[in-house]
Amino acid sequence: MDINLMTESMLGHWPASSGVWQCEFQFGSRLIYVQHRDNESPHVRIAAAQRVVQAVWDDLPQAVKFAEEHCKAQMPELMRLYETHMPWESPLLVYSIHFDLDKPYPSYTISRNHDFDWDRTLIDVDELGQEHSVCMEQYEPGDDFWIHVTRVGFQQFELED
Repeated sequence: MDINLMTESMLGHWPASSGVWQCEFQFGSRLIYVQHRDNESPHVRIAAAQRVVQAVWDDLPQAVKFAEEHCKAQMPELMRLYETHMPWESPLLVYSIHFDLDKPYPSYTISRNHDFDWDRTLIDVDELGQEHSVCMEQYEPGDDFWIHVTRVGFQQFELED
């Protein structure tokens, strides 16, 4: 998908914090936020974001994979079942990309993928070779599950605190 912040209409523009405003754009189902100081035109920061936004967008699959690796420690059984039985559809999804004033790199906000087949019942085999029915719904993260990943370079990521 071609991401052009310069030609796309803003969905919204509002104060984010003291002295900081935020512009909101939507491409497909994803949101992109660009912050700017309240005493400057948003176009300066939008133009700066535009220089890297396509690369940031193109790295979406790698950002999700990075988040999945992090989730192996947090949700090992979910990640094992997904990788074993449903590797074509990640349980995680990037909801938004952020270009924040106080951060040198753009970031991704990632959470559960609502389109993932959480109602699916799998037949899983345990370490003794016994088959068991497992419903993915029991491993679905709650509404408060969010991962914030910073893109520090081409396919290079860090977890935000």
